[in-house]
Amino acid sequence: MLVSLIRESDVVINCVGPFSLFGMPVLEAAIEAKVNYLDICDDPKPTKEMHELNNRAKESEITAIIGVGASPGITNMLAAKAKAKLNETHELTTVWNIEEPVGDDNKLVFSAAIIHWMEQCSGTILECENGTLVENPPLTDISLNYPGRGKRTVYFVGHPEPVSFFYSYPGLKQSHCAMVMPQLWIREFRKLSKAIDNSDMTLEEAGKKLIEGSTSNFFFSNMMDRIIRLFTPRFPIFFVIAKGLKDGTLTRVATSIKSIPPGMANATGIPLAMGTLLFMRGKVLQKGVIAPEIAFEADEFFNLLAPYCTFPKKWPPSLLIETLIFN
Repeated sequence: MLVSLIRESDVVINCVGPFSLFGMPVLEAAIEAKVNYLDICDDPKPTKEMHELNNRAKESEITAIIGVGASPGITNMLAAKAKAKLNETHELTTVWNIEEPVGDDNKLVFSAAIIHWMEQCSGTILECENGTLVENPPLTDISLNYPGRGKRTVYFVGHPEPVSFFYSYPGLKQSHCAMVMPQLWIREFRKLSKAIDNSDMTLEEAGKKLIEGSTSNFFFSNMMDRIIRLFTPRFPIFFVIAKGLKDGTLTRVATSIKSIPPGMANATGIPLAMGTLLFMRGKVLQKGVIAPEIAFEADEFFNLLAPYCTFPKKWPPSLLIETLIFN
C-alpha cells in the first residue's frame, strides 16, 4: 500500500516520528517505488541504518537526503562551513544550547521531543572515535572553549550528526554531539538516565518526571539559573567546533548561526522546506542516501533560509553565520 501511494508522488517528505519506528520503513518504500526522499530524522541509530541503504538507493537511481531539520540539518551545514576553512578536518563537534530560547514560548512541556531527549540521554549513544562508529555512555562532560566567550562544560548526547559525518567525511577521526544545559539540570538528567537504564522508568515516565521537576521548582531553579548565568559564558543556540590542520598548523574553527526560525516546529520544518526547494530546483545531483552537508552548498542553503531566521532578530544573509578561526 505505502509503495503504491509513494509511486504517485514526485518526492517523499517524511516527518513521521519517532524515526526509530518510521525512518527505515518509509525510506525502504521510497527506494522500492524509486521516488526521491527527504526527512528530519533526529535519531542516530536509524540514521546509521538508512545510510547503509546507500547502494540500494543508488541502484534505484533516487536521492534520499536524511536529517534536514534544525539539529541535524542546520548543524550539518554549519559543520560544512567550518570544514571548508581547514585543509584537513580531524574532529567535528556539533552543539545545541537548550539554555537559549528558540521562540517566544520557551515553556518546557511534555511532548515527543522530551521523550526523544530521554532516549538520547540514556542507554548508549553512537559517536565517531578514531575513525570508527562506537557506542558510548551519554552525558559525558567536557570543557569547551568558544572564542571570545569563554569555557563551558557541555555534555555528549546521542544525535545523528556524528553518524552522518562518519559517512560523509571519510578520514574524520572524532565526532560528537553535545548539549549546553543549565548546571542545575545535569544531576536530574543523570538520575533519570540511570533509572531508564535500570528499567525503573520508561522513557515516557522519565520525561514526565523531568517536566514535573522543572515546574514544581520553577521559581527556585529559575532564580538560581539566573544567578549562575551571570557568571557563566553565553553560548550560541547552534554551533560547531571543528579541529584540524590549516596550512600545516593545528587550527580550530567555530561556526554559529545568529538567528533561527522562531519555535522548534519552524526551526525544524523550514530547513526541510528549503532543502526540498533546492532539490526540486535541481541543485542536488548525487544519488544514494546522503546527509545535508553532502547534498547542499552551505552558502546557498543559508541564503535561502535567512529570510525565515527572525528569532531573536533578523540578519542579512551575509551576517547570519559567524565564523571564527583560532588556535
